[in-house]
Amino acid sequence: MPIAAAGGIDGPYAPLGTDAIRIMDAIHEVMSDQGVLIFTDLGSATLNAEMALDLLDDEEREKVQIAEAPLVEGVLAATVQIASGGDMAATIAKARATARAFVDEAAGAGEPAAEAGADEGATRTFRIKTVHGFHARPTALFVQTVNCFDGAVSLTNLTKAKPAANAKSINGVMLSEVGGNDVIRVTADPSVAEDLFSVIKDLVSSNFGEAERAPDVPDEEPEAASAAEPTPESETLTSGTLQGVTIAKGFAHGPIRQIRRALPDAIEAVPVEDKDAEIERFHAALLAAESELRAALDAKGDGIAAYDRKIFDAHIAFLQDPALLEPVKTGIRDRGVSAAALWRDAVEDLSKTYRGLGDPILKARGEDVIDVGLRVLRHLNGEAGEGTDTQEATILAFDDLRPSDVLTLDPDKVLGIASVYGGKTSHAGILASGLPIPVVFGLGIDLTGIADGTDVLIDGGKAELTVAPDADLLDRIEEERKRLEARRAEAQAVKNDPAVRKDGERVCAAANLALLEELETVANSGAEEVGLLRTEFLFMRRETAPSEDEQCDIYRQMVEGLNGGALTVRTVDIGGDKPVAYMDRPDEENPNLGWRGIRYSLDEPDLFESQLAAILRASAHGPVRIMFPLVSTLAEVTAGKAAVKTVKARLKERGQAFDEAIEVDIMIEVPAAAERASLLASHVDFFSIGTNDLTQYVMASDRANPKVQKLCDPFDPAVLAMIDRSIGAAHKAGIWIGMCSAMAGDQLAVPVLLGLGLDEFSMAAADVAEFKLMLKGLSRAECEALAKKALT
Repeated sequence: MPIAAAGGIDGPYAPLGTDAIRIMDAIHEVMSDQGVLIFTDLGSATLNAEMALDLLDDEEREKVQIAEAPLVEGVLAATVQIASGGDMAATIAKARATARAFVDEAAGAGEPAAEAGADEGATRTFRIKTVHGFHARPTALFVQTVNCFDGAVSLTNLTKAKPAANAKSINGVMLSEVGGNDVIRVTADPSVAEDLFSVIKDLVSSNFGEAERAPDVPDEEPEAASAAEPTPESETLTSGTLQGVTIAKGFAHGPIRQIRRALPDAIEAVPVEDKDAEIERFHAALLAAESELRAALDAKGDGIAAYDRKIFDAHIAFLQDPALLEPVKTGIRDRGVSAAALWRDAVEDLSKTYRGLGDPILKARGEDVIDVGLRVLRHLNGEAGEGTDTQEATILAFDDLRPSDVLTLDPDKVLGIASVYGGKTSHAGILASGLPIPVVFGLGIDLTGIADGTDVLIDGGKAELTVAPDADLLDRIEEERKRLEARRAEAQAVKNDPAVRKDGERVCAAANLALLEELETVANSGAEEVGLLRTEFLFMRRETAPSEDEQCDIYRQMVEGLNGGALTVRTVDIGGDKPVAYMDRPDEENPNLGWRGIRYSLDEPDLFESQLAAILRASAHGPVRIMFPLVSTLAEVTAGKAAVKTVKARLKERGQAFDEAIEVDIMIEVPAAAERASLLASHVDFFSIGTNDLTQYVMASDRANPKVQKLCDPFDPAVLAMIDRSIGAAHKAGIWIGMCSAMAGDQLAVPVLLGLGLDEFSMAAADVAEFKLMLKGLSRAECEALAKKALT
C-alpha cells in the first residue's frame, strides 16, 4: 500500500503545523480506485485535511475519508486490514479501535480480549526467533496470515504470561509483547487449525524473512515449550562433562536427583465469588510462608551466621512489601480473580525489575523474589513440603538454587549441589559458598537431561560435573581430594602467621568488608586489617540515607572489632552499577562513565561531609583511613581533602574527638589517575588499586556485559602496565600502595603483583589463609621475572 506523509509545512523558519495544499498533493500521490484514507491528529491537522478535501474535485472527494487514530499504530492497523482484504469501513473501524486499545492499556485495562470462543479449539506452541520478537514487520505478516483463515484465532504469550489476545487484531498481537525467544500458544478452530499451524510453522522457520535471529536458548524446537514446562529439557545425557562456575570447592560422587521448580509460565486467573475470603486466603499463605522461614532459621540455630540470617530477613520483608502485596489485593477486589494468578504476575514483574539492573548483586535479588514467590504459591495451592528432603545421600540438581533451599538442606544427606543457572553474586551463591560440600552453578540446560539415579562426580574447584565417571577418574579425584584437604588444613595452620615470602620479605594481607555482619568472619580470617570497606552497602536497600550517628556507630564497631587492625573506609561510590532508589539521580546513558564516586560526593556536600564526620569520629576508637573512589584529577583530590579539613574544624567546634593525623588516599581505577600517579602521589598518604573498574576503562569493555568478557581481563598487558606505573609512582614518592579488588586474592595474579612490588593485598576473607601459605613458596627474584614477562 502506498503511504504518504503530509505533516509539516514548507516554510524553513516555521516547520511545525500543517498545510492544506501539501495534504492535497499527498492525496493525489496515493489516489487509486479503492480510495484514500487520511489519518490526522486533532486541531489544525483535521481542519487542514478538511480544507484539502474542499480543494478536490467532487469525484475525488467521494473516494477520500478521514480517520482520527494514532498516526503510527492506526496506520499500521489499517495497512494490515487492507492487506487482509478489508474494505474502507472495516479499515476505519480497525484504526479507530487502535486508539481505544492504547487508551485502555494506559489505564490498566489490559489488551483487547480475544474473540469469543478463541480459547476453545486446537492449540500449538511456537518459539519466536526474530531478534526483537513481534515488532512491526513480523506482527503484520503474522496477522495477515491469520486473517486468511476462518474462525476465531487467539494468541497467548506463555513466556510473559499474557492473557489470550485476538490473533487477527494487530493491536492484540502487539500488546502481547512477544519478544525474541518468547513462546506463544496459538488456538484456532479445529476445522482450520492444522493448515493454519503449518503456515505459521513455515513463517517461524523462515524467521519471518529476517536475517538476524535471537540468541539460541535451550529447547530449540519451538513446539516443545509449554506453560507446564517452564524449564526446557535437553536430550538425555548419559556421559560427558559439564562446565560451570565454582561456588564451593570439594568433591562429591554419588547418584543425582533432579529438583524441578520454577515460577510457572502462567497461572489461570480463576474467578472468585467471595473476594474478602480470597484476600484472607492470600494473607494466610503469606503468614504460613513467614512462619515456615522463621521455623527453618530457628532450627538452624548457630549453624547459620548472623550475616546470612539477614538474607532471610529480606525474604520476610518481601512478604510484607506493599509493592508485592497491593497489586494482588487490588486485583482480587477489582477483577474478582484468584490470588495465585495475581501473585505469580506480581512476583514475575518485580523479579524482572531487579534483573534489569546493572549491578550484578542487585540483579541477583530477582532470584530472592522468585524464591519467596514460590514459597507463597505452594501455600496458595495447598502443597506440602519443600521437595528437597532426601532419604539417601545424593547430589541435588536444581534449575536455579534458591536461598531457602540452602536453609533447608541436610548436609548429612546432600553430597553436593549442581545448578543449571546462578552465579557467585546471588544470595543463593553467597549462602552456598559456605557449605561443607561442593557446589557448582551455571552448568547449563544439559544438566536437566541427566536421569535421576545416574552416577555423577562433582569437582567444585574445576567447576565440573562428570556423568558416569570411570574408575580411573574416580581414583585420580580421590587423590586430589586428599591433597586439597591437606592443603586446606595447612593453610588454616598458618592463617595467623605474618604474610612473609620464603626470602623473608613481608607484605600486608588484608580483607575487604561490606557489612557489619561480616566483621567476625574478617576478624577470624587471619587478615591484618581491612583494606576496603565498601560503604555504599550501608546506603543501599533502605528508604533513607544513614545518619552521621548511625554511620559512626557502625564504623566504630568495625574498628573496635579488628583488634588493632586498620579500617580503610572508602567514601560512598553511589552510581554506575550501584544505584540507590531514594537518591534523586538522573538516568544516564553510560552510568559507569557518569556521576559516581568522588564526583558525586563533591556535588552533594551534605551527604559527603556527614560521612566524613562519621569516619573521623570513628577514628578516635582505633586506626581508620579515608579513601576516595574514582579519582580522575588532582582537583578532585584537593577538593576532597578540603572537605576533610572543613569537617575536622566542625568537629573541633563540637568538641568531638578524632585522629588529627588520619591518612587520606585515593583509588587508582581510572586510567587518568594511573597516568598522573606521579603527580597525585605527592598529595596523598597511599594508593589503592581497583582493578575491576580500571580494567573495564582501560579495555573499554563493560565488566557486566557477557559479550565483551574476554576483553575485560586484568591480566592484559595494557592493564598490568597501568598497575606497574602506579606502583612505581607510589614508591618513588615514598608512599605505599595496595590493591583491594578480586585480583588481589587471585592465585594466578599474586606472583605477578608481588613481582611488580605491590605492598598490600586486600581480598575476600576466605582467601587470606591460602594467600599466606602461597607466599611461603615464592621469592622476589622469581616473581619479578614472571612480572617482567607478563608485562610483555
